Amino acid sequence: MAVALNATEYRFHGEGITASYFPRGAGGPLIQGRPETFFTYHDHHVRKSFGEQDVAVQQIENVGALVSVVLVKEDDFALDGAAITTFTVIVPAIGVAEGSPQSFKTKSITTVQAAVYVARLVFPALQTYKVDHLEGTATVWAGSPE
Repeated sequence: MAVALNATEYRFHGEGITASYFPRGAGGPLIQGRPETFFTYHDHHVRKSFGEQDVAVQQIENVGALVSVVLVKEDDFALDGAAITTFTVIVPAIGVAEGSPQSFKTKSITTVQAAVYVARLVFPALQTYKVDHLEGTATVWAGSPE
């Protein structure tokens, strides 16, 4: 079953992370000449906003929607794969209506993909993971387009 992301805003916070996802865009202030904001992320080291093309949404049956953004990409000098840090939050199926925000608990996964500088047949794990426990709120704002 595909997860209907029918809220106009999903907010997540916990363990030093604050993030927001706007499935239909128009999140945050609109700045002339800049794309609409679809996702924002903030922790102790990084503060970023992302446009629609920078947000990947993958529906997983019986799990929810995985919403991912690339926080850091360092591809200088890498042979086969750059050093990349990705933030993924699990968005559960949740019924929400205008004027009735719904709270939920979820998890996020920060993945650090190591760069490959030397081609080898045998190598250690290229990804490491950090799982955080987040509180979430799904909201439908008045006047939001359907």
